[in-house]
Amino acid sequence: MPEEKQETKIAYDATVPMNLANLMALLMLPIAFILFWLPYKVAWNVWPFAAFLDSSLGGISTLILVLVVSIVVHELLHAVGFWLVGGVPWRRIKFGFSWQGLAPYAHCRDPLQTAAYRISVALPGIFLGILPGFAGVALQQPLLVMWATLMLLAAGGDAAVLWAVRSVPRRAIVLDHPSEVGCQVLAD
Repeated sequence: MPEEKQETKIAYDATVPMNLANLMALLMLPIAFILFWLPYKVAWNVWPFAAFLDSSLGGISTLILVLVVSIVVHELLHAVGFWLVGGVPWRRIKFGFSWQGLAPYAHCRDPLQTAAYRISVALPGIFLGILPGFAGVALQQPLLVMWATLMLLAAGGDAAVLWAVRSVPRRAIVLDHPSEVGCQVLAD
């Protein structure tokens, strides 16, 4: 039986311009500095970048490979959030690449509650940025701190989405915007 197409009425968009999303990535630098770099310097009396430069070429090559894989994992984490937290069937999640934003994406085609949407958007920043950054500081691992910093930069667009939905009620139903950074809030 073919899937029935339901007409959804959009109340308003909760989006930000692509250039603001890219700017948010740069704003992640001072956050990474405060969360990881400063504590690393205080704890180990060396800046993580200096320790990173002392790393072997093999460590840097590994970091680059891990960064490429991490981009894929970042989008998979969004999809897992849509699927597990939002209850969206896996087949309703689309993966692609935006040439406008020069970024890969995971797009949820089904509506979900704002709270589930926020969690799904935040997952990569938490699991690839914040938690590994803290671990890198605690374990004196400069490569991990550098990687976590880059993952926070990669989550800059996600931070922009969270900013865009900051005033959307948590129980409202939203639909991931098909072409903009953010979502569409559905009418009751």
